[in-house]
Parts: sequence; C-alpha cells; structure tokens
Amino acid sequence: MGEEGASPEAISARVGALQRARRSGRRRWRARSGIWKAVAAIGVIGLLLGAFVGWRWTDARPLVYETGMGERRVVQLADGSTVSLDSSSEVRVRYSADARQLSLERGQARFEVAHDTGRPFTVRAGDQIVVATGTAFNIDMLGPEVLVTLLDGRITVMNVPVDTAESAPRSGRASGSAIPAEQPSSASVNLTPGQQIVIRPATIAEVKPVSASRATAWETGQLVFEDEPLSAAAARVSRYSGRRIAVEGPAADLRISGVFKAGDAGGFVDIVSRYLPVSARSESSGEITLRTTPDGV
Repeated sequence: MGEEGASPEAISARVGALQRARRSGRRRWRARSGIWKAVAAIGVIGLLLGAFVGWRWTDARPLVYETGMGERRVVQLADGSTVSLDSSSEVRVRYSADARQLSLERGQARFEVAHDTGRPFTVRAGDQIVVATGTAFNIDMLGPEVLVTLLDGRITVMNVPVDTAESAPRSGRASGSAIPAEQPSSASVNLTPGQQIVIRPATIAEVKPVSASRATAWETGQLVFEDEPLSAAAARVSRYSGRRIAVEGPAADLRISGVFKAGDAGGFVDIVSRYLPVSARSESSGEITLRTTPDGV
C-alpha cells in the first residue's frame, strides 16, 4: 500500500466509509425486521378477528340438534352437559363466555347439566324459561302444554302463570294442587326433586309430585300414563308413529292409565277402544280419529 493509502486521512476515510456501510446495513435489517414484525402482528390480529367473528357467527347461528319419527338421540355438549332427545324433537344450543342458552323448539328432552355457577344454564320452552346450574330435569312440550319435571338438584321456572294474590318466587306447593287464581300473572317457581309443573295457556300452573321413572320412561321406549286425559295420551303416542291419533269431542277428557310401547299406535287404539267408550275411525289421510260412542258406553 502506498504512502497515500496509509496516510491518516485515507485511513480515516476508509473507517468512515466502513462505519457508514455498517450503519446502512443495520438500518436495512431493522427495516426488514420491522416489516416481518408488522406481518406477524397483522397475522395475530387476523387470528383474533377471525376468532371473534367466528364466535359472533356461532352466537348468531346456534347449533341445532333434532330427531325424526321414532328416533332418540343423546348429545354431549361442549361443557360436559348432555341432552337426551325424544322422538320428533328439536333443541337449539347457543354457548357464550358467560351463558349457556338452549331452546326446546318441539318434542321432549332430558337435560343433565354440568355444574358451572359462572355460566347459568337456561332452557326456553314456549314462554317458559328453566334456569339451572348443575341438575337434571325433563321438559315435555305437548302441544300448547309445557311439563317440567325436576329429577335432581334445583331449578327455577320463569314466566309461570300464577295467582296475583300470591307472592313469588315460591317452592314446594301442596301435592297435586293447582295454584288458584282469577287473574293469572307471571312469576317464577322453584321446584324440588320429584315435582312436576304443568303449564297451560291462560290457566294457573299446577305443581304436583311425579315419579322420575315415569317421567323418563320414554328413554326406554315406554309410555306411562296415570289418570291422563285421552287427548294428551294420544298426542304422545302420535309422537312415535307415522299415524297421527286425533281425539274429538267429549272423548278428549276421558282419563286413561297404563303402560304402552312407544310407536305402537295400533295397540294403543285397540286397548282404548276396548276399555273406554270410544270408537276409532281411519281417515283417508291415514289419521286415526277417536270419538265417543253414540250411547257413551
């Protein structure tokens, strides 16, 4: 290297150039690093946004479980709760961070609720709402009627027609007694295990004792009737058969007791016609109509 190259000025110039090159390299690296960090941040934001949109989508469109004619199904929910669906039934499930909301649209179902006090478990059936945290209960939607049976634990049934003169909430009414009233009002009713509340439109709710095995006999393919109106019994039998059984006139109020096989509409009609003052007629539509006999015997 010549003297000019070894001079302090030249060395200083080379050092300055090297330092400038290094600083420029660091700036380019920081720029690239910043770009990748920005890309990563955008990716994280995208994931969070996707999760939020997905949650909102789930919240807006609940999961739907249903059964066909003669079908039964047990559904395991995300929190460990289970829903056992009877024939021709439908339930909708919507879970969020602070609530478990279900809706029984039709039919009958048994609910086994996983305990979680931070997320109340509610089931809407018609105008009624059943609130529970960790318990087991059965809901039967029979036409306009709603029957709620508590099997274990504790539940509160809301929007129940009760007497305006009586206070609410209440629990454990006298066995088999209706709540008398002239002007029904809505309130909440607490049930204890072995109690069933029967809710009918424009009438006062009735709380009565009931056998848990009877209330859930449908899970084993049996229908147990105990002094039940013929119209209600026929509606239950129709749930399991392709042939609907209709009851007309005074025959609807006749009472029936017995154990029947779910889906055996013909057997039910045969027994009813034999022991009650009714006659059966097969319609062109395939429906079976039950009417009282002309002489009532």
